[in-house]
Amino acid sequence: MPKLFKDNPWFFTAFALFLIGGIPLLLYGKGALLMQLNDQRTPWADFFFRWFTKVGEGYGYLAVFLILLVYKRRAAWGIPLVGIAVSLLAWVGKTWFQHPRPYRYFSQSGLLSQLDLVPGVEVSKGLTSFPSGHTMAAFALFSFLAFCFPRKPWLSITCFCAALLVGVSRMYLVQHFFEDVYLGAILGVGLGILAYYVLNRIEQKMLARA
Repeated sequence: MPKLFKDNPWFFTAFALFLIGGIPLLLYGKGALLMQLNDQRTPWADFFFRWFTKVGEGYGYLAVFLILLVYKRRAAWGIPLVGIAVSLLAWVGKTWFQHPRPYRYFSQSGLLSQLDLVPGVEVSKGLTSFPSGHTMAAFALFSFLAFCFPRKPWLSITCFCAALLVGVSRMYLVQHFFEDVYLGAILGVGLGILAYYVLNRIEQKMLARA
């Protein structure tokens, strides 16, 4: 673990700043940050977040898998491992907590009329808000990618920003609250670390047998 932090200081520093900066936002009031983002909507941001949120889906995983297949073939097989772990953990979390999605929450609070939904986006309305699966998937994927290419500041920052923007997109599109995104990010990085260590352990055993 110390070596992983030492090899990826830029990613972990950015992530630590996000965690620290997010604490006041957690106390800001449920839905307050989402409402503020909703008030700042623009056509360009609508287009960007509508499509960038898909980075936290299979599209992003396929793209990273292909990148690793070209530049670091053995690491590419960690991507399915990350995807399976994210899917299982997201399902367990959503099933356990059963927190209402923003649409359902604001509807029950009588505040739904204050939301301006992004055209063309199907808003989830169930009890599957906590944690954010897209955010978890993005942070798991991009932390794993950053760890596979250590000591590259530009890549670390790019990976962190990509994951963070997926998290922001989930609030902008009225799919999740900030607390959903915050926990999703923590769980995602944890899974990224776990997948990296599991892959390394497998590689070490394979080399030992060779």
